[in-house]
Amino acid sequence: MRDTVTTAVSAELDKKKVTLVLLCSIAFETETVYAWSGAGKLVWNGNTYIGVGTFGQIGQINETVDVEATGTTVQLSGIPTQLLTDVQSGITYGGKACIYLGFLDGSTLLSDPIPLFIGLTDKPDIDVSTDTCTITIAVESRMQQLNRNHGGRYTDQDQRARYPNDQSLKWVQYLQDRHFLWK
Repeated sequence: MRDTVTTAVSAELDKKKVTLVLLCSIAFETETVYAWSGAGKLVWNGNTYIGVGTFGQIGQINETVDVEATGTTVQLSGIPTQLLTDVQSGITYGGKACIYLGFLDGSTLLSDPIPLFIGLTDKPDIDVSTDTCTITIAVESRMQQLNRNHGGRYTDQDQRARYPNDQSLKWVQYLQDRHFLWK
């Protein structure tokens, strides 16, 4: 994340009226979806962001002084139910998601939005009504991966299952209960 504010953003913040927008990109299986909090299309960084207006929401973004994994949610409502299968099959677990805070100068986006949250997508929550549905995608910090078991142990058996000719962990089990006297 950026520590300082650019001169263009600083000048925009000095104005009496500031127009803030949120930009969000989420990597799906076949494409990356770009959305922003306004209406119509907005081009930034070579990508066209589609306005979702009031149909899109972003959950609370927390920043702590402690070293801990935080997350947020990205929600899109008003999706026609006939598109539900496309949405379910296209969501990628662990896809990159970025949320930025941008500033509009009239109808032009300043070239340097501030990154608010960058993380990985997790399991979506889908709420279906009679004619529309709402999708909420959890976005986790990359630090959350540190809490997951990635499989594998430092044992000879596990090492040989991956690399049959590797004997580097051959003596690990023998050394577990040995006591050495260092002089």
